[in-house]
Amino acid sequence: MSLSKKRYRRIFLLTALLLFFGAVYYMISKNVIRIDPIILKIIGLFFTLILSLLIATIIIRLTGNKVWNMFEKEMEVEQRIIITKLYSISLYTIAFIITFWKAGVSLGDITLFVGLIATGFAFAVRDLLLSFFAWFIILNKKPFQMGDYIQIHEETGLVTRIGTFFFTLEQHHHEHFLKIPNSLVLSKPIHNLGSGKYREEIKINISSIPADVQERMTELSTYLKSRNAFKEQIKTQLGTDEEGWHIAVSFFTSYKQENLKPAVLMKVQELFAEHLKFGH
Repeated sequence: MSLSKKRYRRIFLLTALLLFFGAVYYMISKNVIRIDPIILKIIGLFFTLILSLLIATIIIRLTGNKVWNMFEKEMEVEQRIIITKLYSISLYTIAFIITFWKAGVSLGDITLFVGLIATGFAFAVRDLLLSFFAWFIILNKKPFQMGDYIQIHEETGLVTRIGTFFFTLEQHHHEHFLKIPNSLVLSKPIHNLGSGKYREEIKINISSIPADVQERMTELSTYLKSRNAFKEQIKTQLGTDEEGWHIAVSFFTSYKQENLKPAVLMKVQELFAEHLKFGH
């Protein structure tokens, strides 16, 4: 269901409730129905709340698109989403404050009450609040964007959606989508692999150099080109460092070729099996 249809449905529901409580209130005022004064006051407060929520919803329906388009040139889409949501939350908050004021609650008491409720609510939904806070960080600091391949915690995948509380990873080796809480961004490192191809580098230590090392390196390079969709800048070379001799392989890949690295490792081990250092 689209956002516009949800708002129309909400307006219809609030209008129906308003008419119901309005009819009850009218019949009570005409002595058609006799009721306790306390219950009458409660009905009046419900009427005020529903009327306030209805007005807020209608205002959001009429002005929401204007608020969205107001910052079209100044902000990116994600930031405009934040502004419109805060705009809606503010209007609904005003509706509740009006109801409290109608009930005879002073502004100071309203502030204290809202503070207590906010504190209790924060403890109850602290994980959701952390995810909501992390959502701001993701949209503004951009550790990743939709279309990026990322690795977070023990999961790797393509970011297909960034929601208020969750972002979604598409994993090509699974048929389902993985929903990750935004709060995980605050506690776990993120490895952004990029939106397209990225460079993969492999180093395997060897104990000795075979006599036909050049032929083996050529075979490794040919194998890599046959398996890799990205043919350019494939490098296979013999190198040395403080740990000794090693086989260095460098190539471009993407998340869709996630099985390429294990295949290359197996091929290196096959070609240099008798020359690998213990533990490699």
